[in-house]
Amino acid sequence: MAVVVIGNFLTFTRHTGGYSYWQNFFNDNAVRFDGIDWNLLPFIYQGAQKTRNGDNISSQLTLPTNQLTLAWARDAVNNNWVAEVRTYQLDQAYAPITPPRGQESWLCTGLNYNTQQTQIELSSPLDAIESRVPNLRFTAKRVGALPSTGNIRSD
Repeated sequence: MAVVVIGNFLTFTRHTGGYSYWQNFFNDNAVRFDGIDWNLLPFIYQGAQKTRNGDNISSQLTLPTNQLTLAWARDAVNNNWVAEVRTYQLDQAYAPITPPRGQESWLCTGLNYNTQQTQIELSSPLDAIESRVPNLRFTAKRVGALPSTGNIRSD
């Protein structure tokens, strides 16, 4: 029977431009990968889940509850940090095998906690109504030539 080891790399991006880098699988030292030191954060990542209607996609990060975690999680939610999660299969030395098994970007949008665990709710950045993501305009600079009338014909 083969054992497959999976690890997650989590990058938080603040709107002020700051980044923090975390991994959930190696507790001896920081892991050096892609030229970045990834520190240990004991979290469980629950991947994408769709609502029954298919109108919303969400995910969760679960962390142990303490004062530091709660303050940090509140900051992430209140300031709409972006979380990028990359999931890798790991080799016997706990080094990531590229390419990643999955890569997802989320907005930190909700917080639930009790004495045991803190859960950060993650929502799709494409769900602009619930997640308060700023709407973007299509411009020729962003997407190239745009039609100027409603009469689009394909020959």
